Amino acid sequence: SILNFVMAVSGVLGVLLAFALFFFLPAFLTKLLDGAVGGLGWFKNLIEGLIKIGIFLAYIWLVAFMPDIKRTFEYHGAEHKSIFCYEAGEELTPENAAKYKRFHPRCGTSFLFVILAISILINSLPFVPWDNMLLRVLVKLALLPIVVGLGFEFLMYAGKHDNLLIRILSSPGLWIQRITTREPDLGQLEVAITSLKASMPDVFPPEVKEKEEAGDAGEQAEEEAAEEAAE
Repeated sequence: SILNFVMAVSGVLGVLLAFALFFFLPAFLTKLLDGAVGGLGWFKNLIEGLIKIGIFLAYIWLVAFMPDIKRTFEYHGAEHKSIFCYEAGEELTPENAAKYKRFHPRCGTSFLFVILAISILINSLPFVPWDNMLLRVLVKLALLPIVVGLGFEFLMYAGKHDNLLIRILSSPGLWIQRITTREPDLGQLEVAITSLKASMPDVFPPEVKEKEEAGDAGEQAEEEAAEEAAE
């Protein structure tokens, strides 16, 4: 259908735009600056990373003004609160979840920021070239699984440990969540709790509810059959 075609084209364009913004543009601007000042040395990697982070923050901040995205960020906050409530061992109710903060150390936003920070270090390795932009981009793409893997392990570790170093390293990602999350209402918390339970069927078996619904449906069918027989 036309809608599927448009979605496919939009997806491809989105990937190309992200590729241009986070791979080509930072490297290109850094190389221009390097030529303008007569050589930046190792600082080229740091400046390239800072440009990436600046683009990322600007994008998040701008889309936060869109009404639909703002509402999405409210659901994002509801997700974090419900997970905090579950991890604390409290009964999963909107009222209980509302008591918790909306900034979670294992958030996807924090993950993206950690990925950007780790990429600065990995891309500073000597074998990542600067002379050939295309080759640099290809090498960075080849290193991406390592960057993502390290970022994932850091988030998992940070979610299970609480010390001064972890709090310092996690603080930038938590700060960004002040943009990507909003305070939810009780209805949004109820949606988040329902979604959390649905994603954990081993912990929250759906059989009981399904049996109750099946029983209600069966009783209703029997009543309708009796009414038809009486008529």
